[in-house]
Amino acid sequence: MTLETPERIQSMWEAASTQMRERRHPDDFPALPDMPAARYTSEVFYELEKQHLWSKTWLFVGLAHEFEVPGSYRTYTLNDAPVVVMRGRDNELRAFHNVCQHRGSLLMKDEAGVSRNMRCLYHCWTYDLEGKLIFVPDEHYFSGLNKADRSLKPIRCEQFGSLVFVNFDNEAAPLLEFLTDIPTLWSDIPLDDLRLFERFSFEVDCNWKCLQDNFAENYHAKYVHENTIDKVIDSKTSALQMIRGGHNAIVIKSRGTLTSGMGAAFFKSDDDTAEQQASKLAEISRSGQRSYNVFPNATFPIAEYLFPIVMVWPINPGKCRVEVSFVKTGSGPDNEKLDQDTLTFFRSFIGEDLDALSGMHKALAHGGIDSIPLCWSEQFIYNHEQHIDAVIGRENIPAGLAVVEVDLPYAHR
Repeated sequence: MTLETPERIQSMWEAASTQMRERRHPDDFPALPDMPAARYTSEVFYELEKQHLWSKTWLFVGLAHEFEVPGSYRTYTLNDAPVVVMRGRDNELRAFHNVCQHRGSLLMKDEAGVSRNMRCLYHCWTYDLEGKLIFVPDEHYFSGLNKADRSLKPIRCEQFGSLVFVNFDNEAAPLLEFLTDIPTLWSDIPLDDLRLFERFSFEVDCNWKCLQDNFAENYHAKYVHENTIDKVIDSKTSALQMIRGGHNAIVIKSRGTLTSGMGAAFFKSDDDTAEQQASKLAEISRSGQRSYNVFPNATFPIAEYLFPIVMVWPINPGKCRVEVSFVKTGSGPDNEKLDQDTLTFFRSFIGEDLDALSGMHKALAHGGIDSIPLCWSEQFIYNHEQHIDAVIGRENIPAGLAVVEVDLPYAHR
């Protein structure tokens, strides 16, 4: 937690306040070059993301408790590929391409469930919970068929606490290495105890990066969220820390006492005793809102008891899907009203974001803007975009679509 000690965060808040009061750009922060607007609309760039980004990074897909018993599974479409994650009889979580190895039929068709095996509905080829082919009807029809050679194609699957991630790249670094400093920053969070409370999703008519950018800056908060978020956080008093690997961490100063129904569950409970507070999240959580962007498409606004995990998934260059998984810690209080107030509050301010983003893709795609200037408080966007280029490989990006490389000041422990 050395990056988020109360002393360090307070110092960064004071520096941000001084810069606002003196109306000056931070002296020690580099100027950020304009980004090509075509990164958000180009079919070519979108295909590069499909080929390199989504196939080479760790993607959050759910919580371990969603796979409580052997045979528990969930299905997904990731980067156009059908995927199934299933708990084996040995209690291990595994991910597979959800494709029968006979004629390519979709294997598991339900969104989630519990099954004794994986059976293709087309020709009844059947696989065990570890992906091995165990039954072929009329096997003698095939000449020399070796079932051991026809197992389901595996996809890497690893956990960080109860958080489950998959990666299509067999050569990728392990998950914990990919997360760089995130595990240290989350050392106070009871990650093993997280349980799904509610999940919902919606589609938005904009490029996925437009929406991910929205969750990576608070420059818009005072104007878009005047009657919601801006009443509980001081968006201009923020501690911004870019993390290696394209990740970001922010702590935004709270405006003070919160009222029920106004996002109270995103902060400490006013009824907590000092002893209770000391046993929960790190001290800084009681005076500010912590939030983290985990590359490439996840946002974790951490809070006591109940908080959302926000995922942004591309559908096509001009459309994306947002999936919100509200999670609770195992030690959280049973307060149905507070829980529902928190969900209502979240839905209200994310709705404000969607209204603001409505029409953005159409505006970007028709020549009204050539490049995008970013300010100091939008630095996370540049970190995100620069790391996208690093994953794609700058040599693979056509002229005019890459961001200019900048020596960004990453946080160090």
